[in-house]
Amino acid sequence: MYDGSHLTRLAALLIAIIGSLSLGANGQSPSPANSTTIESKSLLPGNVIVPKSVVNRFFPEVTREASTGRNLTAVGNPKATRSVIYANSDGSRKVTITVDQYPTPSDASAAYQEAVAKSRSVPGFKPVTAENLGQHAFAGTVTQGGETHIGLGALHGTLIVGVTLAGYDSAPDKIANLISVTHEEENAAKANLEPNPKK
Repeated sequence: MYDGSHLTRLAALLIAIIGSLSLGANGQSPSPANSTTIESKSLLPGNVIVPKSVVNRFFPEVTREASTGRNLTAVGNPKATRSVIYANSDGSRKVTITVDQYPTPSDASAAYQEAVAKSRSVPGFKPVTAENLGQHAFAGTVTQGGETHIGLGALHGTLIVGVTLAGYDSAPDKIANLISVTHEEENAAKANLEPNPKK
């Protein structure tokens, strides 16, 4: 189903802006040999990621949490991360949500800019434009080996929040739902990680 290390490297670059992506049926992460990212030292609490019920509102076929843990593809040197992969029953469709927390806003901004640059360099990468992406958000899609990955990453202070779809087409309704899930995730991450989140 996947084309070895080339697809692993391709997917890892595409989703660098948003953290992690399931690269196999069981939620495998890219190997360190194929990734230029650094594993964080700490795991963020589970409540920084929206629950399956929120994702299910936008992607009803998602029925289970396939995996959770550190975001092994986070860019730069975050102080803590969290990745959760939600999937349908056979794992052919996945929604991966990540949050990476950096020591300072400048660290987060540098990591975000690096990730955007890497994503743009992926062969076949196409940016996704939408009016409600937000000022510090970036989205794109890559299709390789018949599977499409659509990723969206957003920068908020010391946080990079991301959502990636795998196994979905890039139709306007899927993009709209991706943006909606990302907005829900941004709110959850900020509410649980910022001392005084702005309303």
